[in-house]
Amino acid sequence: MVRAAKTAYHIKQLQSTNTKTIWKTTRHHHKHHCRIPPLKGETEFRAKCASLQNALFPAVNNLPHQHLPDNFLTSKLDLYRQSHPVTAREVSLVITNLKYGTLVGPDGISYTTFRHLHDTMPGILPLLIGACLTHTVHPPEWKAANCVVIPKPGKSSYTHPKSY
Repeated sequence: MVRAAKTAYHIKQLQSTNTKTIWKTTRHHHKHHCRIPPLKGETEFRAKCASLQNALFPAVNNLPHQHLPDNFLTSKLDLYRQSHPVTAREVSLVITNLKYGTLVGPDGISYTTFRHLHDTMPGILPLLIGACLTHTVHPPEWKAANCVVIPKPGKSSYTHPKSY
């Protein structure tokens, strides 16, 4: 009975949360640390990830895989004449709209670090971003993201990928 009451309370908390408080709510209730049960009979982590990815992003995952030419990744396109300099004001505008309190990505740099860097040395980030855009070179860590799977409340079974 106590377990059912706690579950009902946690579900009510999750249902009443919004985009600004979801991370605090899930961190507080440790919901994102729960193990994902077998999905479609898959028990291995990578197979469960593939199952979730195919369920959540079917349009992208079901496209035919196109192989890139061998020299495609080694060639660099120079957009020097086609790009405009990134200004400190543009960077400030982006930094003020970042969602603080989110987890860091694969690069290990938090939004707070970017804000402090820009406040201390406002010319560094515009130069860095401008160079990345001009020379079309981006660190591989900036091309990846960490995804947190959050279970939908009130599902009778969490063995199906659509339950997340």
